[in-house]
Amino acid sequence: MNRQAVRVLLVLAVAAILVTALLRMNRSTATPGVDQPLVSFASDASAIDRVEVEQGSDRIDVQRKDGRWVLLSRDGFPAKADAVQEVVRGLDGLRKSQRMTAKPERHADLGIAWPDPTGTARRVRVFAAGKEKPLADLVIGKAASSPVGVYARGSDDPQVWRCVGAWNVPSGVSNWLASPVADFASDQLQRITLSDVTLTRSATEWNMTGTDGQPATATPRLDAIKSTLPFLLTGFTPEDVRRENAEDASRPGAVEAQAWVDETNAVAIRMWMQDGRVWVRLAPGACGAQHDARIDAAAKTWDGWVFQLPSWRSDYLKPMFESAAPTDASLPATVPAVP
Repeated sequence: MNRQAVRVLLVLAVAAILVTALLRMNRSTATPGVDQPLVSFASDASAIDRVEVEQGSDRIDVQRKDGRWVLLSRDGFPAKADAVQEVVRGLDGLRKSQRMTAKPERHADLGIAWPDPTGTARRVRVFAAGKEKPLADLVIGKAASSPVGVYARGSDDPQVWRCVGAWNVPSGVSNWLASPVADFASDQLQRITLSDVTLTRSATEWNMTGTDGQPATATPRLDAIKSTLPFLLTGFTPEDVRRENAEDASRPGAVEAQAWVDETNAVAIRMWMQDGRVWVRLAPGACGAQHDARIDAAAKTWDGWVFQLPSWRSDYLKPMFESAAPTDASLPATVPAVP
């Protein structure tokens, strides 16, 4: 073997030694915990029965009762099961990709300080039946990009992780409520009656007549009524919900109407403005000998609840209440029993 061949072999041997050393170094200095799941619900998924999400002053508390999900933070109104699944599956899919700061004074930089009055951070707790402690108790901070992920940590652990994975908590109460609470298309309604005006559908147009049967003179109040009531019951998804109380039966300036789904059956609507928001109460109205099955079914959802319209509509609807006609005492103050 000549000298040149010996030199080549020596160079290759040294290179192999260096590569081996580098690989061992990388293995020995790898960040513990990286590429590990943030949490895992695999063994307890079927037992999960409660999810809590806190953000700023808002709190969502969803619990499974009698085989269905309800919002404890809204007096037990039915909740969307899909919203719960979205939170749980999203958390279960997060994987740690990078160790970040463990200094509490730097948590705010990643939107992960807790408590957090700014509303950036979210605390999420997931519970399972038969378990004393939550399966997960996490603080989720700002979203990260390239790759998509979030900053997260245990609520009692200062160590922050950059996690990869898509996790989106449904924002606002409306995205947690089982909805729609009413779904009568406007072209299924025959007419809408108030104490001083009647709206009648002709094809796709709605006409207004006064108590004398003559076309009603347009006013800001009537314009708001005409553009709202015929479409209120179509895919009605409220922004918020609460239990009905005694005061709701006599709110000042309330607008009351009956939306007729046929000649003998109607939905009773009461709308009022309270603290700058528009609230709606729905109930079975006039009932014929042959009940409308859709109204009877929906009444089970309406019974005992009032619903808030999306806040962006409140300013638009103010004229409806500022000069409202006297309310019609003949409309039911409580939901009639459904046979």
